[in-house]
Amino acid sequence: MNTFGDDSYNLPPLLRKPDPVSDPVSVAQLRGARKALTENPASPLDDAAASIVTAGAVDPLLLRKMIEAQGETAEAGLLMTKPVAGGTLYVIPPHRRFLDLDVLPDFVNQRWAHKVWTAMDVESSAAAPITYETLIDEESGEPRAVFVVRMPNRKALASAVTESMRRTFYAQNGKNVYTESVLQQGVKEPMTLFLMRVVYDDGTQETFTVAGDGNSRLVSMWLARTGGDIDEAAAACVAAVIGPVDRSGPRRPADQRAARTKVAEMAARVRRGLAEPTLTEATRREGHTITFPAMVVVGAVTEDGSPMPDLVAARDDLVANLHVNVTAWTEGAQNTQGMQRVYRHALHNGLIDKDTYRILLGEVDAEQMHQILGLPPHRLWSSALHQQTVLAGDRAEKMNLIIKQEFGMGKADRQRVSDHLAPMALSAYRSSERIEPAIRAFGNGGTITDTVWKQSWQLSTGDDAFKVLDDIFFKAVNGNAAAVAELTVLGGTAAILDGYITRDRGSKVGVTRESGKAPFRASPNKLLAILASTHGGLSMLHSIARAHIAADPGTLPKRYHTFDHEVDGVLVRDGDPVRDKVGALVTIDYEWDLVYAADPVGAEAAIAENRAALGNNNTKDDDQMAEDTRQRRVLEQGVKNARKAVNALAKMVPTRGREVFGSHEGVQMLREHLRKVDDILVAFGPERTAVLDLDDDGDGDDE
Repeated sequence: MNTFGDDSYNLPPLLRKPDPVSDPVSVAQLRGARKALTENPASPLDDAAASIVTAGAVDPLLLRKMIEAQGETAEAGLLMTKPVAGGTLYVIPPHRRFLDLDVLPDFVNQRWAHKVWTAMDVESSAAAPITYETLIDEESGEPRAVFVVRMPNRKALASAVTESMRRTFYAQNGKNVYTESVLQQGVKEPMTLFLMRVVYDDGTQETFTVAGDGNSRLVSMWLARTGGDIDEAAAACVAAVIGPVDRSGPRRPADQRAARTKVAEMAARVRRGLAEPTLTEATRREGHTITFPAMVVVGAVTEDGSPMPDLVAARDDLVANLHVNVTAWTEGAQNTQGMQRVYRHALHNGLIDKDTYRILLGEVDAEQMHQILGLPPHRLWSSALHQQTVLAGDRAEKMNLIIKQEFGMGKADRQRVSDHLAPMALSAYRSSERIEPAIRAFGNGGTITDTVWKQSWQLSTGDDAFKVLDDIFFKAVNGNAAAVAELTVLGGTAAILDGYITRDRGSKVGVTRESGKAPFRASPNKLLAILASTHGGLSMLHSIARAHIAADPGTLPKRYHTFDHEVDGVLVRDGDPVRDKVGALVTIDYEWDLVYAADPVGAEAAIAENRAALGNNNTKDDDQMAEDTRQRRVLEQGVKNARKAVNALAKMVPTRGREVFGSHEGVQMLREHLRKVDDILVAFGPERTAVLDLDDDGDGDDE
């Protein structure tokens, strides 16, 4: 074992020695504190929850004094009050607790909820979304200050805990790992713990305390205990707190006694180590991680003093207010959490039903959504459901009010609503490589056109997504405003997800048709409003939605004319397909195509203006060329130029040396690029047509 004085030792400098800790007292000695907790009017916990609170305390006598009601008129004794939206939480003041006894990291963490793949996603995920709710007492029917979460078994709980610890460790590029601080002086700031009842599929129930605020510190304690490897830290946490993952039935008193015995053995080791003249690594790791300061939420009441029906919202509000320098949430996480609260309030207010609520949270897949609501079984309709719920009809005003309240907005306009709705509206596509740019585009106005915003429209039902789309399109082009709104949402969302519409910020204005460029800037909702006003624009939205659902390289979105004009002396009308010289329908390849089609006259004017600004008034012959033809020309010209350059340099070698090609590393890089080009051509280029040899007179082996 290395010692602290060894020069080769790489532990951080010691700022404070660990404190000696007494052994955890027997369960029998906890009865007084548990009774005080269950009898306190501010914290009417059941026996299981009260046992967990008292069992983890280092000093049960102090705990009892803090939770015992003082006099007949006192409600909380020394319990602290924490104001939250809609009421007050009662919290046991800071006291020390044992890390190994019933303390879990926040495995229902909201900090990465915006990244967890939902059941609606086409990709399977080991980290399915975990939902939790307020525990309702079976006898009284009243809510308790305890969460309830349902898990298949202990193995699933262990996986959720492990995933939580890994995500916390890797979040923010490791800026929230406090392992060195723990090893220097232990944990100084109290963590906030909530009670969590885990109900398994076999009916078994177990209760734990779960970190609300301080999750990074909790994970860092296990990292400090085990040496810094996150997988070892997670395994140690699971083994100590959950125990064997294949165990069946509830934890027995013998299991709890064994856990307390292990903690007592650790406490004894620390005391012995502190008595030694040299502080060992083991003493330092165990001494600074055996206990930590914490506050435990044990009660929750509304403003009128009744039990709080939505502890989840109270938790979110408390943690968000406490959260300053712990684990900075990204904007996506904050918006996801906020919209979950919005949906929860909408459910409580009767604006949506329970089935719709489950779909919005991503708890069911596309086929189940179809069975529940009758919508086509495709995740695009999941996104549309989010939008219809928030944006459509008379309900939109009430949803708008909830959004303003939840996010503290003075005004909830389209820009703000789309920005906050984006991570949830596109939650069924979190596995997509394009999800981040899609969220940015959706957050820049999204599909919220005048036809969609606060207007009456519904989502059509049906078994066949293509037929439903065709029916919507037929109604839309015949002037049905509700169908126009529905097609705007479906086609516009598909266009955003597939990269045909991006946000209007950035330097994407160009003069030539290519990827990442557009003739002029237009926010997604404004672009969609223009497209939805023409037959051809609706046709393109319909075509994009069909291609998105098909998800087949053989089904690509097509371009349509958006106004009446002549092409090569032939009159084309709004809604006619754009055809090339051989009569084939032209494909939508870029955002450029949609922007140009939305306003061809404005696009030409913008292109001319941009070219003039660049000092280039010449038009390019290949601007309207089919994209595959143009790219073949680019490839062919690039190869010709490369061969011409390499031949010219080779001719210089006899007189000027091999250095004319540059450095060895540079040449190797060029060769690697050429090799990759060759690999792509071999892998994706057309196969050579086989020549059938009909000559059977060749020599063969006779048998």
